[in-house]
Amino acid sequence: MNINDLQYYVSLSQEKNFSKVAQQYHVSQPTVSAAIKRLETQFASQLLVRGNPHQAITLTPAGEQLLAHANEMLYHFRLATVEIQNSHRQHLVMGMPPIIETNYFPRIAKQLPDHYLENLDTVEEGSLSALKDLKYGKLDISFLGYVDEIDDSEIQIDEFDRQPFSILVTKQNPLAKRTTIAFRELKGQPFILFKNSFVHDQVFRTLAQANHMRPAVIFRSIETQSIINLVAQDVGIGLLSNAVKVTNPNVVLLKLTDTPQPKFKLGLATRKDTVFSPSQAKIIEKIRQVTFHSSKS
Repeated sequence: MNINDLQYYVSLSQEKNFSKVAQQYHVSQPTVSAAIKRLETQFASQLLVRGNPHQAITLTPAGEQLLAHANEMLYHFRLATVEIQNSHRQHLVMGMPPIIETNYFPRIAKQLPDHYLENLDTVEEGSLSALKDLKYGKLDISFLGYVDEIDDSEIQIDEFDRQPFSILVTKQNPLAKRTTIAFRELKGQPFILFKNSFVHDQVFRTLAQANHMRPAVIFRSIETQSIINLVAQDVGIGLLSNAVKVTNPNVVLLKLTDTPQPKFKLGLATRKDTVFSPSQAKIIEKIRQVTFHSSKS
């Protein structure tokens, strides 16, 4: 089976037009038609219902069946291509959410041999984006922060730490006299948060919905320290996991009393079916050992 034939077929199922698919792949229309004919011959089934030039094509029941499998085959073909290329280059592409990069990775990196660090390419992004990129092969391995358990048959994740969430306020805020607070008591307060691709935003929305609130978010950032600094200057208040060590003397942490209490979990994730080269496997095993040792120390 020709992988190009499957690519044309999937695109045709989306575009419903032979000419548009031909233009998309810079081939002739007869090339696309021949690809579909080969697939129909191979599966001994009609896959498309071809209308007149003014009607969009439709898939037959057999065509719908093939489409489901074709998407899976193309997905795994792309994964294989990326994994083999990375294996040849003897390096790993690793997702690195900012909270983990700042608060955990320095301790991990200190215990890794230099030649391991040299073979790591890190991608700094929020955990939700990192999980998506890991699933689709843009990352080989990733640290993740998450709240709900990740139920994905293709992803293996090993938790190495979990921390509660706190509300951050400046010392000048009247709330700073307290040590605990319920989220419902923050009605009307201006929030400074991470951007939408971060788990913190997911927790924030969950707490807001549970308390029937629509809190005002006046600024979003991808930088943990930026959020802390803005809170310190009394620009707004923040929601942050205790996985972050706040050292700014002008910021006070208030423990959330909401039940059930959300917990920020931290894990190291890979795709279950990935076959790593011997050198990649050694790097991953060392990272795993150091990560779990560091989280307990």
